[in-house]
Amino acid sequence: MHLDPRRGALCVIQATSTTPSGEAEFVSLAMPTAPYGIPAWQLPTVVAYLHTCCDLKKPPTAASFTAHLRRRAGAAIPSPATDYPYAYAAVHDERVACLISLVMTPGQETAWPQASLALLQQETRPLRCSWSSLEHERGTLAVLRRALREAEAEQCRLADLVRQNPHPAATELHHLAQRVTQWTRGMHDMARAAHTTARATDARRALRAI
Repeated sequence: MHLDPRRGALCVIQATSTTPSGEAEFVSLAMPTAPYGIPAWQLPTVVAYLHTCCDLKKPPTAASFTAHLRRRAGAAIPSPATDYPYAYAAVHDERVACLISLVMTPGQETAWPQASLALLQQETRPLRCSWSSLEHERGTLAVLRRALREAEAEQCRLADLVRQNPHPAATELHHLAQRVTQWTRGMHDMARAAHTTARATDARRALRAI
């Protein structure tokens, strides 16, 4: 897909990953914002990648993250799959309505990678008094909580839409949002349990050392 600068708003996902050897890798991919290029649909995709790294016990890398997103190009909920050529200037690109910027490093306390998130949402081609928001989530659990919060909000929005206009397409999309929310909640609960277990293990180890 060619990104035409004259057309449409964009969703960009960027990731900086640090390998176990300390080498930094960077990737930046984009897609049109409509209809799935918003945090409610794309942050669960990020969660899926973090869970894959945990499940396979492999550190996050730019190559595996890129492959993860591109595998989803034809999925029910597609993800950014086109190289974004203005990687370090996305925050200043008037086409970018949603920018998801991740920093990932290998896990330490648990098998889950460590992750932090910067989330930019803004009106495209901004005018005077246009809207823009930049928020940060620090830590893997915070990233998962934010993904769950965004998914829950989208599910509620679509439920309202279905109540107002019970069109089959809207109903199907609402059911999809429900499944995404349930799955994301399960991932958050799994990561939180792993974090709690790791903290308990550290506490027991500290007590034995006294």
